[in-house]
Amino acid sequence: MNQDKRHRNKKNDPDGLTDLIFSNAKIPWEKSKAEVWNNLEKQMERENRSTVPVRRLLPAKQWLAMAASLLLLLSVSAFMRFYTVKTYCPEGVHTSLQLPDGSEVELNASTHLAYHPYWWFISREVKLEGEAFFHVEKGKKFRVVSPQASTEVLGTTFNVFARDEDYIVTCHTGSVRLSESFTGGAVVLSPNERGQMELSGGFRVTQLENSLGSPGWTDNMIMFSSAPLRMVFEEIERQFGIVIETPDVMQQVYSGNFSLNQSVENILSLLCLPFDLEYELQTGKKYIVYPSQD
Repeated sequence: MNQDKRHRNKKNDPDGLTDLIFSNAKIPWEKSKAEVWNNLEKQMERENRSTVPVRRLLPAKQWLAMAASLLLLLSVSAFMRFYTVKTYCPEGVHTSLQLPDGSEVELNASTHLAYHPYWWFISREVKLEGEAFFHVEKGKKFRVVSPQASTEVLGTTFNVFARDEDYIVTCHTGSVRLSESFTGGAVVLSPNERGQMELSGGFRVTQLENSLGSPGWTDNMIMFSSAPLRMVFEEIERQFGIVIETPDVMQQVYSGNFSLNQSVENILSLLCLPFDLEYELQTGKKYIVYPSQD
């Protein structure tokens, strides 16, 4: 049978090419399972790297992105630091407002107040021109800044009068520290003490005879103790929104009080009589005060 098979093969392949080809062929051994998985994983990694795009910022673009982020941060910080809420209480009016920490401020007539709401919890500071009564919540240092001087507290009630060259602070509860803007001189006030800045520098401190829970103007009262008479007329101007023309030289001082719930004419009569002064109404809301002719 083997002879017949060889005979047929030779008959079909007389030159013996088939035996020659397969005698020179090298058939590799079957690969192991580990080798197959290893090759498959490598192929999958190559496909993933080729299908997922990777964007790389050039160094210049990276610096540009960082600069834009920094500029945005500085812009937000500058907005928080310098954004200002301004309040003006006009003549003839009293008003009140609440600060971001719950502290309350009562503003007297013709008073400007400003503060930075978004910077408040970093620095509790208000700018004041006029007169205001403060109820300060306890917390970080609270500062009232005026052109003449500044007042610092931690938690108390106090009144600040800052108009033109006059600067007077009355401490009602707690304690306050007054500091001059130019010389740096300072003084600490205790309850029922009043500090008034002198024209020559420094503060004059006086003890109040009566304990006051709040300044008189918050109850529609004008109260003065040894105050220059010119200041009294100026306060009447603010409370009633009028103009009072007074003599150029007035050296008198006034101590007393009167209610704002009466006519301005009645107040002027009560005020002028002890100082031998008279007044008359001009056009509009202008009054002239002059020495008595008798």
